[in-house]
Amino acid sequence: MTNILIGKTLLGMKIANDKEAILFITDSGEITVKCDADCCSHTWVEHIELPALGFPAVVFGAVDLNMPDLGDMEGCDVVTYYGFKITTDKGEIVIDYRNDSNGYYGGNLSWPDDRHYGGVHRQNISAMRWVDIA
Repeated sequence: MTNILIGKTLLGMKIANDKEAILFITDSGEITVKCDADCCSHTWVEHIELPALGFPAVVFGAVDLNMPDLGDMEGCDVVTYYGFKITTDKGEIVIDYRNDSNGYYGGNLSWPDDRHYGGVHRQNISAMRWVDIA
């Protein structure tokens, strides 16, 4: 399946202050991508690397990345590491996102038209208060 960003020109990006959603500002409108988590877990964006040459940037590739297991984090049970790479004419955008669970559950990025689970306890329902990516 082709990612919705391919062929679009990214004018900028923002992240939700709760780190549970990303806003892509494109030449054809805004695209919101949400972090999602299975039943009893929580998913968040840990870091976003922006393209070296900035925006605007034309997207010509978008793929999941295998990320190294960096071990568990303080205050978390079992952490799973995920990545997503967007290739543009101005460089790569790498989204490093993570999931904390009891080791059985996982997480993902929920793109427009994907079902967004949001969890049993409504975890991963971002308030979508957008801030600049630091």
